[in-house]
Amino acid sequence: MSAPAPRAPWIERIAASQTVRSGYASLVWHVVALIVLALLVVPREIERKPRPIRILFAPPADEPGHDGGDAAVDLFDVALEPGLEAPIPEPAAVTVEPLISTPDEPAAPELVAAHDPAVPPLPAATLTRPASLSMTKAPAGAAFASRHGSARGDASRERGGSAASEAAVEAGLAWLAAHQGEDGSWRCDLTNCRCGGACRDAGTVGSTTAATGLALLPFLGAGHTHLEGDHREVVNRGLYYLLSRLRSTPRGGDLTEGSMYCQGVATLALAEALGMTRDDMLERPVAAAVRFIVSAQDAYGGGWRYLPGQAGDTTSTAWQLAALKSAALAGVEVPSPTIDGVRRFLDRVQARAGESYGYQGPLDEPSTSAIGLFCRLHTGWDQMDTVRRGLATLAQPGPDPQAIYMNFYLAQALLQSDHPAWPRWNRRNRDQLVAAQARAGHEQGSWFFADPETASGGRLAHTALAVLSLEVYYRLLPVYRPDAVEREW
Repeated sequence: MSAPAPRAPWIERIAASQTVRSGYASLVWHVVALIVLALLVVPREIERKPRPIRILFAPPADEPGHDGGDAAVDLFDVALEPGLEAPIPEPAAVTVEPLISTPDEPAAPELVAAHDPAVPPLPAATLTRPASLSMTKAPAGAAFASRHGSARGDASRERGGSAASEAAVEAGLAWLAAHQGEDGSWRCDLTNCRCGGACRDAGTVGSTTAATGLALLPFLGAGHTHLEGDHREVVNRGLYYLLSRLRSTPRGGDLTEGSMYCQGVATLALAEALGMTRDDMLERPVAAAVRFIVSAQDAYGGGWRYLPGQAGDTTSTAWQLAALKSAALAGVEVPSPTIDGVRRFLDRVQARAGESYGYQGPLDEPSTSAIGLFCRLHTGWDQMDTVRRGLATLAQPGPDPQAIYMNFYLAQALLQSDHPAWPRWNRRNRDQLVAAQARAGHEQGSWFFADPETASGGRLAHTALAVLSLEVYYRLLPVYRPDAVEREW
Protein backbone atom coordinates (compact mmCIF):
# COMPACT_ATOMS: atom_id res chain seq x y z
CA MET A 1 0.00 0.00 0.00
CA SER A 2 1.46 3.30 -1.14
CA ALA A 3 1.90 6.21 1.24
CA PRO A 4 -0.54 9.10 0.84
CA ALA A 5 0.67 12.12 -1.19
CA PRO A 6 2.04 14.92 0.99
CA ARG A 7 -0.39 17.70 1.63
CA ALA A 8 0.37 21.12 -0.04
CA PRO A 9 1.28 24.02 2.30
CA TRP A 10 -1.68 26.09 3.48
CA ILE A 11 -0.64 29.18 1.56
CA GLU A 12 -0.67 27.26 -1.70
CA ARG A 13 -4.06 25.76 -0.87
CA ILE A 14 -5.45 29.28 -0.27
CA ALA A 15 -3.92 30.64 -3.47
CA ALA A 16 -5.34 27.69 -5.45
CA SER A 17 -8.83 28.20 -4.05
CA GLN A 18 -11.37 29.26 -6.71
CA THR A 19 -13.17 31.35 -4.14
CA VAL A 20 -10.04 33.30 -3.25
CA ARG A 21 -9.15 33.82 -6.89
CA SER A 22 -12.63 35.16 -7.58
CA GLY A 23 -12.25 37.50 -4.63
CA TYR A 24 -8.89 38.79 -5.91
CA ALA A 25 -10.34 39.42 -9.34
CA SER A 26 -13.35 41.19 -7.85
CA LEU A 27 -11.10 43.37 -5.66
CA VAL A 28 -8.88 44.40 -8.57
CA TRP A 29 -11.88 45.17 -10.74
CA HIS A 30 -13.51 47.33 -8.05
CA VAL A 31 -10.26 49.26 -7.43
CA VAL A 32 -9.87 49.98 -11.13
CA ALA A 33 -13.52 50.99 -11.35
CA LEU A 34 -13.19 53.35 -8.37
CA ILE A 35 -10.11 55.02 -9.88
CA VAL A 36 -11.90 55.55 -13.20
CA LEU A 37 -14.98 56.95 -11.44
CA ALA A 38 -12.81 59.26 -9.33
CA LEU A 39 -11.16 60.67 -12.43
CA LEU A 40 -14.55 61.29 -13.99
CA VAL A 41 -16.32 62.67 -10.94
CA VAL A 42 -13.70 64.76 -9.12
CA PRO A 43 -13.79 68.25 -10.70
CA ARG A 44 -10.70 69.88 -12.02
CA GLU A 45 -9.22 72.73 -10.01
CA ILE A 46 -11.31 75.78 -10.61
CA GLU A 47 -9.37 78.56 -12.32
CA ARG A 48 -9.61 81.55 -10.05
CA LYS A 49 -9.98 84.78 -11.89
CA PRO A 50 -9.11 87.95 -10.02
CA ARG A 51 -11.81 90.52 -9.60
CA PRO A 52 -11.26 93.06 -12.36
CA ILE A 53 -10.73 96.74 -11.75
CA ARG A 54 -12.94 98.63 -14.13
CA ILE A 55 -11.94 102.04 -15.38
CA LEU A 56 -14.89 103.81 -16.95
CA PHE A 57 -14.33 106.71 -19.29
CA ALA A 58 -16.60 109.52 -20.37
CA PRO A 59 -16.58 111.14 -23.83
CA PRO A 60 -15.21 114.64 -24.38
CA ALA A 61 -17.73 117.40 -23.82
CA ASP A 62 -17.76 118.32 -27.50
CA GLU A 63 -18.41 114.78 -28.71
CA PRO A 64 -21.75 114.28 -30.49
CA GLY A 65 -24.38 112.97 -28.15
CA HIS A 66 -22.61 114.06 -25.00
CA ASP A 67 -25.02 115.87 -22.68
CA GLY A 68 -22.56 116.84 -19.97
CA GLY A 69 -23.58 114.00 -17.68
CA ASP A 70 -21.57 111.17 -16.25
CA ALA A 71 -22.40 108.53 -18.83
CA ALA A 72 -19.46 106.18 -19.11
CA VAL A 73 -18.74 104.86 -22.55
CA ASP A 74 -15.41 103.04 -22.35
CA LEU A 75 -14.57 100.05 -20.22
CA PHE A 76 -11.16 98.55 -19.61
CA ASP A 77 -10.83 95.50 -17.34
CA VAL A 78 -7.50 95.26 -15.55
CA ALA A 79 -6.93 92.35 -13.18
CA LEU A 80 -4.78 92.42 -10.07
CA GLU A 81 -2.83 89.26 -10.84
CA PRO A 82 0.94 88.71 -10.85
CA GLY A 83 2.29 88.40 -14.36
CA LEU A 84 -0.93 89.43 -16.08
CA GLU A 85 -0.33 91.35 -19.27
CA ALA A 86 -3.64 92.39 -20.80
CA PRO A 87 -3.79 93.76 -24.35
CA ILE A 88 -3.76 97.55 -24.48
CA PRO A 89 -5.35 99.63 -27.23
CA GLU A 90 -3.04 101.50 -29.52
CA PRO A 91 -2.85 105.25 -28.96
CA ALA A 92 -4.13 107.79 -31.38
CA ALA A 93 -1.79 109.98 -33.37
CA VAL A 94 -0.97 113.25 -31.63
CA THR A 95 0.34 116.63 -32.68
CA VAL A 96 2.99 118.71 -31.00
CA GLU A 97 2.45 122.37 -30.21
CA PRO A 98 5.96 123.80 -30.38
CA LEU A 99 7.02 126.82 -28.43
CA ILE A 100 7.82 129.61 -30.87
CA SER A 101 8.07 132.39 -28.30
CA THR A 102 11.13 133.56 -26.42
CA PRO A 103 11.36 134.86 -22.85
CA ASP A 104 11.38 138.41 -24.25
CA GLU A 105 8.56 137.93 -26.75
CA PRO A 106 5.97 135.47 -25.43
CA ALA A 107 3.58 134.18 -28.01
CA ALA A 108 1.02 131.45 -28.41
CA PRO A 109 2.25 128.08 -29.71
CA GLU A 110 1.82 127.17 -33.36
CA LEU A 111 0.62 123.73 -34.40
CA VAL A 112 3.01 121.69 -36.51
CA ALA A 113 3.49 118.02 -37.24
CA ALA A 114 4.46 115.97 -34.23
CA HIS A 115 6.97 113.62 -35.83
CA ASP A 116 9.77 113.50 -38.28
CA PRO A 117 8.61 112.25 -41.68
CA ALA A 118 10.61 109.08 -41.16
CA VAL A 119 8.71 108.24 -37.99
CA PRO A 120 5.15 107.17 -38.87
CA PRO A 121 2.42 107.95 -36.34
CA LEU A 122 0.50 105.17 -34.65
CA PRO A 123 -2.95 104.32 -36.00
CA ALA A 124 -5.90 105.80 -34.19
CA ALA A 125 -7.14 103.76 -31.26
CA THR A 126 -10.35 101.81 -31.68
CA LEU A 127 -12.32 102.03 -28.46
CA THR A 128 -15.49 100.19 -27.56
CA ARG A 129 -18.23 102.52 -26.43
CA PRO A 130 -21.15 100.49 -25.00
CA ALA A 131 -23.98 102.93 -24.44
CA SER A 132 -25.44 100.98 -21.53
CA LEU A 133 -22.52 101.56 -19.18
CA SER A 134 -22.78 104.20 -16.50
CA MET A 135 -20.70 105.31 -13.56
CA THR A 136 -21.59 106.84 -10.24
CA LYS A 137 -18.91 109.15 -8.98
CA ALA A 138 -18.73 112.11 -6.70
CA PRO A 139 -17.76 115.40 -8.34
CA ALA A 140 -14.16 116.47 -8.02
CA GLY A 141 -13.59 118.92 -5.20
CA ALA A 142 -13.13 122.66 -5.46
CA ALA A 143 -9.42 122.07 -4.90
CA PHE A 144 -9.11 121.32 -8.61
CA ALA A 145 -11.10 124.26 -9.95
CA SER A 146 -8.03 126.27 -10.96
CA ARG A 147 -6.90 123.55 -13.39
CA HIS A 148 -9.41 124.41 -16.09
CA GLY A 149 -10.23 127.19 -18.53
CA SER A 150 -9.90 130.80 -17.50
CA ALA A 151 -9.29 129.87 -13.84
CA ARG A 152 -6.00 128.29 -14.85
CA GLY A 153 -4.87 131.42 -16.68
CA ASP A 154 -5.96 133.67 -13.82
CA ALA A 155 -4.06 131.59 -11.27
CA SER A 156 -0.97 131.55 -13.46
CA ARG A 157 -0.92 135.33 -13.83
CA GLU A 158 -1.61 135.95 -10.14
CA ARG A 159 1.14 133.66 -8.88
CA GLY A 160 3.95 134.38 -11.28
CA GLY A 161 3.28 132.57 -14.54
CA SER A 162 3.31 134.11 -18.00
CA ALA A 163 2.03 133.51 -21.51
CA ALA A 164 5.40 132.02 -22.40
CA SER A 165 5.38 129.62 -19.43
CA GLU A 166 1.87 128.45 -20.30
CA ALA A 167 2.91 127.87 -23.90
CA ALA A 168 5.90 125.91 -22.62
CA VAL A 169 3.59 123.70 -20.55
CA GLU A 170 1.46 122.88 -23.59
CA ALA A 171 4.49 122.13 -25.74
CA GLY A 172 5.93 119.92 -23.01
CA LEU A 173 2.70 117.95 -22.70
CA ALA A 174 2.61 117.47 -26.45
CA TRP A 175 6.17 116.07 -26.43
CA LEU A 176 5.27 113.68 -23.62
CA ALA A 177 2.13 112.55 -25.46
CA ALA A 178 4.14 111.91 -28.63
CA HIS A 179 6.60 109.73 -26.70
CA GLN A 180 4.12 107.40 -25.06
CA GLY A 181 4.55 103.76 -26.01
CA GLU A 182 1.96 101.64 -27.77
CA ASP A 183 1.20 99.82 -24.52
CA GLY A 184 0.42 103.08 -22.70
CA SER A 185 3.73 103.27 -20.84
CA TRP A 186 6.66 105.63 -20.93
CA ARG A 187 10.30 104.58 -20.56
CA CYS A 188 13.21 106.77 -19.56
CA ASP A 189 15.43 105.07 -22.14
CA LEU A 190 12.89 106.00 -24.87
CA THR A 191 13.01 102.47 -26.30
CA ASN A 192 9.25 102.09 -26.61
CA CYS A 193 8.41 105.41 -28.25
CA ARG A 194 8.34 106.43 -31.90
CA CYS A 195 11.57 108.44 -31.77
CA GLY A 196 13.65 105.99 -33.72
CA GLY A 197 16.67 107.61 -32.08
CA ALA A 198 15.59 111.14 -33.02
CA CYS A 199 15.74 112.35 -29.40
CA ARG A 200 19.05 112.53 -27.58
CA ASP A 201 19.84 112.10 -23.89
CA ALA A 202 17.93 108.91 -23.16
CA GLY A 203 17.96 107.84 -19.53
CA THR A 204 19.02 104.57 -18.00
CA VAL A 205 16.24 103.94 -15.47
CA GLY A 206 14.63 100.62 -16.37
CA SER A 207 11.40 100.92 -14.38
CA THR A 208 8.27 101.45 -16.43
CA THR A 209 6.06 102.28 -13.44
CA ALA A 210 8.31 105.14 -12.34
CA ALA A 211 8.60 106.58 -15.85
CA THR A 212 4.88 106.20 -16.56
CA GLY A 213 3.83 107.70 -13.24
CA LEU A 214 6.20 110.64 -13.66
CA ALA A 215 5.00 111.29 -17.23
CA LEU A 216 1.33 111.15 -16.17
CA LEU A 217 1.68 113.73 -13.39
CA PRO A 218 2.05 116.77 -15.73
CA PHE A 219 -1.14 115.78 -17.62
CA LEU A 220 -3.07 115.43 -14.38
CA GLY A 221 -1.55 118.71 -13.22
CA ALA A 222 -2.93 120.48 -16.28
CA GLY A 223 -6.44 119.12 -15.74
CA HIS A 224 -6.31 116.17 -18.15
CA THR A 225 -7.78 112.94 -16.77
CA HIS A 226 -9.17 109.70 -18.18
CA LEU A 227 -12.58 111.41 -18.15
CA GLU A 228 -11.88 114.77 -19.75
CA GLY A 229 -9.29 116.97 -21.42
CA ASP A 230 -7.53 117.16 -24.75
CA HIS A 231 -5.09 114.46 -23.62
CA ARG A 232 -7.79 112.16 -22.24
CA GLU A 233 -6.70 109.18 -24.35
CA VAL A 234 -3.07 109.59 -23.30
CA VAL A 235 -4.03 109.54 -19.62
CA ASN A 236 -6.44 106.69 -20.40
CA ARG A 237 -3.69 104.45 -21.60
CA GLY A 238 -1.16 105.52 -18.99
CA LEU A 239 -3.45 104.74 -16.05
CA TYR A 240 -4.44 101.46 -17.62
CA TYR A 241 -0.79 100.50 -17.96
CA LEU A 242 -0.06 101.30 -14.31
CA LEU A 243 -3.01 99.21 -13.17
CA SER A 244 -1.86 96.32 -15.33
CA ARG A 245 1.49 96.43 -13.50
CA LEU A 246 -0.06 96.45 -10.01
CA ARG A 247 0.81 93.18 -8.27
CA SER A 248 -1.39 91.84 -5.51
CA THR A 249 0.79 90.80 -2.56
CA PRO A 250 0.24 90.19 1.18
CA ARG A 251 1.82 93.61 1.77
CA GLY A 252 -0.55 95.40 -0.62
CA GLY A 253 -0.43 96.56 -4.23
CA ASP A 254 3.16 96.35 -5.49
CA LEU A 255 4.25 98.82 -8.20
CA THR A 256 7.94 98.82 -7.26
CA GLU A 257 9.54 97.00 -10.18
CA GLY A 258 12.55 96.75 -7.90
CA SER A 259 12.57 100.10 -6.11
CA MET A 260 10.35 101.98 -3.66
CA TYR A 261 11.00 105.14 -5.68
CA CYS A 262 8.84 103.59 -8.39
CA GLN A 263 6.13 102.73 -5.87
CA GLY A 264 5.91 106.32 -4.65
CA VAL A 265 5.80 107.93 -8.09
CA ALA A 266 3.26 105.50 -9.56
CA THR A 267 1.03 105.64 -6.47
CA LEU A 268 1.09 109.44 -6.58
CA ALA A 269 -0.16 109.39 -10.18
CA LEU A 270 -2.99 106.98 -9.37
CA ALA A 271 -3.93 108.98 -6.28
CA GLU A 272 -4.01 112.21 -8.29
CA ALA A 273 -6.35 110.61 -10.84
CA LEU A 274 -8.62 109.41 -8.04
CA GLY A 275 -8.62 112.80 -6.33
CA MET A 276 -9.41 114.66 -9.56
CA THR A 277 -12.19 112.37 -10.81
CA ARG A 278 -13.56 110.62 -7.71
CA ASP A 279 -13.71 107.53 -9.94
CA ASP A 280 -14.59 104.84 -7.40
CA MET A 281 -12.97 102.17 -9.58
CA LEU A 282 -9.59 103.66 -8.66
CA GLU A 283 -10.21 103.47 -4.92
CA ARG A 284 -9.19 99.84 -4.38
CA PRO A 285 -5.93 99.98 -6.35
CA VAL A 286 -4.92 103.26 -4.69
CA ALA A 287 -5.75 101.85 -1.24
CA ALA A 288 -3.74 98.71 -2.07
CA ALA A 289 -0.73 100.74 -3.24
CA VAL A 290 -0.92 102.89 -0.11
CA ARG A 291 -0.98 99.77 2.06
CA PHE A 292 2.22 98.57 0.37
CA ILE A 293 3.93 101.90 1.12
CA VAL A 294 2.81 101.76 4.75
CA SER A 295 4.01 98.18 5.18
CA ALA A 296 7.37 98.97 3.53
CA GLN A 297 8.29 101.79 5.93
CA ASP A 298 11.40 101.36 8.07
CA ALA A 299 9.79 100.62 11.43
CA TYR A 300 12.72 102.06 13.38
CA GLY A 301 13.86 105.09 11.38
CA GLY A 302 10.52 106.00 9.78
CA GLY A 303 11.71 106.49 6.19
CA TRP A 304 11.89 104.56 2.93
CA ARG A 305 14.71 103.70 0.56
CA TYR A 306 15.05 101.15 -2.26
CA LEU A 307 13.63 98.02 -0.66
CA PRO A 308 10.87 97.54 1.93
CA GLY A 309 12.16 97.94 5.46
CA GLN A 310 15.49 99.53 4.51
CA ALA A 311 16.76 102.52 6.47
CA GLY A 312 15.34 105.52 4.63
CA ASP A 313 16.78 108.29 2.51
CA THR A 314 15.33 111.76 2.00
CA THR A 315 14.48 111.50 -1.70
CA SER A 316 12.62 108.19 -1.58
CA THR A 317 10.83 109.25 1.59
CA ALA A 318 9.62 112.43 -0.14
CA TRP A 319 7.95 110.46 -2.95
CA GLN A 320 6.21 108.14 -0.50
CA LEU A 321 5.04 111.10 1.57
CA ALA A 322 3.69 112.90 -1.50
CA ALA A 323 1.78 109.76 -2.53
CA LEU A 324 0.35 109.29 0.96
CA LYS A 325 -0.67 112.94 1.22
CA SER A 326 -2.38 112.92 -2.17
CA ALA A 327 -4.14 109.66 -1.35
CA ALA A 328 -5.37 111.11 1.95
CA LEU A 329 -6.77 114.14 0.11
CA ALA A 330 -8.53 111.71 -2.24
CA GLY A 331 -10.21 110.01 0.72
CA VAL A 332 -7.92 107.01 1.24
CA GLU A 333 -7.07 106.27 4.85
CA VAL A 334 -3.44 106.73 5.86
CA PRO A 335 -2.42 105.54 9.35
CA SER A 336 -1.20 108.35 11.58
CA PRO A 337 1.73 106.26 12.95
CA THR A 338 3.13 106.21 9.40
CA ILE A 339 3.28 110.02 9.33
CA ASP A 340 4.73 110.06 12.85
CA GLY A 341 7.48 107.86 11.45
CA VAL A 342 8.20 110.40 8.69
CA ARG A 343 8.55 113.12 11.30
CA ARG A 344 10.94 110.89 13.21
CA PHE A 345 13.00 110.31 10.07
CA LEU A 346 13.21 114.05 9.34
CA ASP A 347 14.39 114.67 12.88
CA ARG A 348 17.21 112.16 12.29
CA VAL A 349 18.49 113.75 9.05
CA GLN A 350 18.08 117.44 9.92
CA ALA A 351 20.94 119.87 10.54
CA ARG A 352 21.05 123.45 11.79
CA ALA A 353 18.03 122.76 14.03
CA GLY A 354 15.86 121.85 11.03
CA GLU A 355 16.93 124.49 8.49
CA SER A 356 18.79 121.93 6.34
CA TYR A 357 18.71 118.18 5.67
CA GLY A 358 20.98 115.41 4.46
CA TYR A 359 20.41 112.25 2.47
CA GLN A 360 20.63 109.66 5.23
CA GLY A 361 22.05 111.73 8.06
CA PRO A 362 22.42 115.33 9.27
CA LEU A 363 24.07 117.34 6.48
CA ASP A 364 23.74 120.78 4.95
CA GLU A 365 23.13 119.81 1.31
CA PRO A 366 21.08 122.15 -0.97
CA SER A 367 19.04 119.53 -2.84
CA THR A 368 18.14 117.33 0.11
CA SER A 369 17.50 120.46 2.19
CA ALA A 370 14.87 121.62 -0.31
CA ILE A 371 13.29 118.16 -0.19
CA GLY A 372 13.41 118.01 3.60
CA LEU A 373 11.76 121.42 3.99
CA PHE A 374 9.11 120.36 1.46
CA CYS A 375 8.42 117.30 3.61
CA ARG A 376 8.25 119.40 6.77
CA LEU A 377 5.47 121.46 5.23
CA HIS A 378 3.50 118.30 4.47
CA THR A 379 3.81 116.84 7.94
CA GLY A 380 2.33 119.90 9.62
CA TRP A 381 5.55 120.93 11.36
CA ASP A 382 4.94 123.85 13.71
CA GLN A 383 8.42 125.37 13.28
CA MET A 384 7.52 127.62 10.34
CA ASP A 385 10.14 130.25 11.22
CA THR A 386 12.78 127.54 10.88
CA VAL A 387 11.34 126.47 7.54
CA ARG A 388 11.40 130.05 6.26
CA ARG A 389 15.01 130.56 7.29
CA GLY A 390 16.03 127.37 5.56
CA LEU A 391 14.18 128.36 2.38
CA ALA A 392 15.72 131.84 2.44
CA THR A 393 19.20 130.31 2.50
CA LEU A 394 18.40 128.10 -0.49
CA ALA A 395 16.73 130.88 -2.48
CA GLN A 396 19.36 133.55 -1.86
CA PRO A 397 21.74 132.63 -4.74
CA GLY A 398 18.85 132.20 -7.16
CA PRO A 399 17.87 129.04 -9.07
CA ASP A 400 20.71 127.03 -10.57
CA PRO A 401 19.69 126.72 -14.26
CA GLN A 402 20.78 123.03 -14.34
CA ALA A 403 19.47 121.84 -10.95
CA ILE A 404 16.00 120.79 -12.10
CA TYR A 405 15.42 118.39 -9.19
CA MET A 406 16.25 120.87 -6.45
CA ASN A 407 14.33 123.66 -8.19
CA PHE A 408 11.30 121.38 -8.56
CA TYR A 409 11.03 121.01 -4.77
CA LEU A 410 12.15 124.52 -3.90
CA ALA A 411 9.53 126.12 -6.15
CA GLN A 412 6.75 124.25 -4.37
CA ALA A 413 8.07 124.98 -0.89
CA LEU A 414 8.58 128.71 -1.57
CA LEU A 415 5.11 129.15 -3.04
CA GLN A 416 3.37 127.06 -0.39
CA SER A 417 4.98 128.95 2.44
CA ASP A 418 4.24 132.31 0.77
CA HIS A 419 7.91 133.10 1.16
CA PRO A 420 9.00 136.69 0.42
CA ALA A 421 11.78 135.37 -1.82
CA TRP A 422 9.26 133.71 -4.16
CA PRO A 423 8.59 136.53 -6.69
CA ARG A 424 12.26 137.21 -7.42
CA TRP A 425 13.32 133.56 -7.38
CA ASN A 426 10.36 132.51 -9.52
CA ARG A 427 10.96 135.06 -12.26
CA ARG A 428 14.47 133.73 -12.80
CA ASN A 429 13.45 130.08 -12.59
CA ARG A 430 10.46 130.55 -14.91
CA ASP A 431 12.41 132.39 -17.59
CA GLN A 432 15.33 129.95 -17.38
CA LEU A 433 12.97 127.03 -17.94
CA VAL A 434 11.22 128.69 -20.87
CA ALA A 435 14.53 129.59 -22.50
CA ALA A 436 15.94 126.07 -22.04
CA GLN A 437 13.07 124.27 -23.78
CA ALA A 438 13.99 122.61 -27.09
CA ARG A 439 12.41 124.33 -30.09
CA ALA A 440 13.55 122.26 -33.07
CA GLY A 441 13.29 118.76 -34.46
CA HIS A 442 11.83 115.80 -32.67
CA GLU A 443 13.04 117.14 -29.32
CA GLN A 444 10.78 120.18 -29.71
CA GLY A 445 8.95 120.87 -26.45
CA SER A 446 11.28 118.83 -24.23
CA TRP A 447 14.09 119.61 -21.78
CA PHE A 448 17.39 118.13 -20.75
CA PHE A 449 19.66 119.50 -18.01
CA ALA A 450 23.19 118.75 -16.85
CA ASP A 451 21.83 117.66 -13.48
CA PRO A 452 23.80 114.71 -12.08
CA GLU A 453 21.04 113.97 -9.56
CA THR A 454 18.54 113.13 -12.30
CA ALA A 455 20.82 112.11 -15.18
CA SER A 456 19.53 108.53 -15.08
CA GLY A 457 16.01 109.81 -15.82
CA GLY A 458 17.15 111.41 -19.07
CA ARG A 459 15.10 113.69 -21.27
CA LEU A 460 11.79 112.11 -20.24
CA ALA A 461 12.23 112.75 -16.52
CA HIS A 462 13.64 116.24 -17.06
CA THR A 463 10.70 117.20 -19.28
CA ALA A 464 8.16 115.95 -16.74
CA LEU A 465 9.87 117.81 -13.88
CA ALA A 466 10.13 121.03 -15.91
CA VAL A 467 6.44 120.95 -16.84
CA LEU A 468 5.45 120.24 -13.23
CA SER A 469 7.59 123.19 -12.13
CA LEU A 470 5.79 125.50 -14.57
CA GLU A 471 2.40 124.21 -13.40
CA VAL A 472 3.03 125.15 -9.79
CA TYR A 473 1.33 128.54 -10.28
CA TYR A 474 -2.16 127.14 -10.34
CA ARG A 475 -1.29 124.59 -7.66
CA LEU A 476 -2.48 121.81 -9.84
CA LEU A 477 -1.54 118.83 -7.78
CA PRO A 478 -3.56 118.57 -4.56
CA VAL A 479 -0.47 117.65 -2.59
CA TYR A 480 0.95 121.05 -3.47
CA ARG A 481 -2.05 123.12 -2.39
CA PRO A 482 -1.97 125.29 0.74
CA ASP A 483 -4.77 123.25 2.30
CA ALA A 484 -2.64 120.15 1.71
CA VAL A 485 0.13 121.79 3.72
CA GLU A 486 -2.15 122.92 6.54
CA ARG A 487 -4.41 119.90 6.81
CA GLU A 488 -3.64 117.50 9.66
CA TRP A 489 -3.35 113.79 8.94
